[in-house]
Amino acid sequence: MNMRGSMWVLGCGVLVSCGAPTQGAESEGLGTQGQGLAQVFTVQADFMAATGATLVPFPADAFAAYPDHPSGAASSCVLTPPGIDLPWGSSAPTINVLAPRANAWLCFVGPGWNHNNTNPLPVKPTILANGEDDFEIAFLRPVSSVGLELLTNRLGQHKVTLTFTDATQEVFEDAVLDTNPNAFEFVGFQSSKRIRSIFIDTAGGASVNEGIAAIWTAP
Repeated sequence: MNMRGSMWVLGCGVLVSCGAPTQGAESEGLGTQGQGLAQVFTVQADFMAATGATLVPFPADAFAAYPDHPSGAASSCVLTPPGIDLPWGSSAPTINVLAPRANAWLCFVGPGWNHNNTNPLPVKPTILANGEDDFEIAFLRPVSSVGLELLTNRLGQHKVTLTFTDATQEVFEDAVLDTNPNAFEFVGFQSSKRIRSIFIDTAGGASVNEGIAAIWTAP
């Protein structure tokens, strides 16, 4: 966590995720990997064609999303918990996003926000945390597929844990996710068992943020 004047400045860090790695991944074509129960996609078009997933609405304006603005212009924040409920504006949200190890705030950050610790800068409302940018996405209605557009930092390293409705887990290491640094990167998962939650463990973000720029799901 950094501070500049009276404003919080968002940062992130290194954490250990739950679960145990699954062995035996093998390539199954361009942009996909076979990995235990779940198929991993690194090309958005392949994921969309295979799953028919739809985009989860985010707010149109990051600053207008919440009344609290601890990080200043072009952003607004909510405490975590309770975190961010999605789809945005729904009277009956089905998704909750938390940053379990953040320093109180989970924020939408949009174009025009820059504290020199986010590269690339957001081009649309993007979820970042004040502190460690590790995210837990819980599905009130479990899903078969979930896709993520990740804003990556200079390391671009992630570990993703899927938790299924029977409480079993599957973990995907960085070598399978293949995310590039300082980019907007896509990763997606299609599972033979319903997904109850997903945990995204990011690395090296003490000074440069990681974030979620979009989420897609299929029932």
